[in-house]
This record gives sequence, C-alpha cells and structure tokens, in this order.
Amino acid sequence: MANKKNFRVYYLLLNEGTAEANLFAYLTKNRFRALFDGSNVQFSNKVEIIKDDNQIVSQGKLDGVSDLKHFKSKHILIKEKYAGQRLFYFLDKDMDDSLAIEKLIIKDGDLIQFAEYNSEHLLLRLAGKNPKNPANFKNLSAFRAYCKREFKKQFKKEAHQFKDADFELVFNVPTEDEVKASLSILFSTLEQ
Repeated sequence: MANKKNFRVYYLLLNEGTAEANLFAYLTKNRFRALFDGSNVQFSNKVEIIKDDNQIVSQGKLDGVSDLKHFKSKHILIKEKYAGQRLFYFLDKDMDDSLAIEKLIIKDGDLIQFAEYNSEHLLLRLAGKNPKNPANFKNLSAFRAYCKREFKKQFKKEAHQFKDADFELVFNVPTEDEVKASLSILFSTLEQ
C-alpha cells in the first residue's frame, strides 16, 4: 500500500518589522528547523506592496503597525493583491487595538501570532530577565518605551539588531515547551 502524500500548507508571512522577521527566521530555520522542515507547512515572506510609488510592505515586513486604521490600510491591500492566499501575521501585542486587529485577521480566515507583549518583552522573559508587565505602567506607550530601554540595557543592542548568535544566548535559557507555549499559534501550524 502506497504512503499517503501530505499536501503542503502555504502561508504568506507578514511581520511587524525587522525584529519579528529575524525572530521568526531564527525559530523556523535554526532552533526548530527539524520540526518545520519535517512538516507540511511552508512560509513565504515574498509579499511586496507598492502604492503611489511608496513601499508599503517589503519582504513581508509591515514596517510597524500603530493602530487598527493603520493596520487595515495595509491588510486590505495585501488581501486584494494576494487574494485566496492564507496569511500568517507575527505582530507585537502592545497596541491599544491589538484585540480588534486579531479579530479582523481571524475573521478573514488568517492566523496571527502575537509576541506577548512585544518582541523585546518576549525575548527578555525567555532569557529569564523578568521584565515588568503592562499593568505596571499608566499606558501602553510608557510600557513600550520601558521594554525598548530594558532590552537595550540587558542586551546592549536593540531588538532589530539581533542576529542568530544573539538569539542563541536567549534561547539557551527556556525549555522547548516554554518557547512553544509562548508562541502557540506558530507551533499549532505544524499540526495541520
């Protein structure tokens, strides 16, 4: 009896920025390479959107998302140009509109993996640095500024400057299960 062939599941990958793109690449191409290579899931960051001679999305990078209106303007263009494609968003969850953005993405049948609460906070937490949480601040803007400062203080560079060797130092601390729990939507794609 012949083995049943698995069908590939393709996602267009959309990252909030360079920090998220580098983190995603490290996780799927290094730390958990065997899992992702052995799965039927394939991610592609070949998403390019140019409108009125302005680069809106380049190599799947959204170049930040400030609020629901800003996100929607990019999301609509992506959905139009890449109609019928499944999208996988990797965004920070430190925006006032995060819940509304998540609802929009899920409503459209796509997936979203939030970095809880942002890439800096996630990496600080996984490295065992015990960063403060949003409840310790009067607003999310103050929290974001704290995360960026604390990240630079602890790692001597900004998150978007992290390379594989930097990620190796962070990911030597948590267990595989802790990483998977922190990024459960990403790892749930392996079950398809």
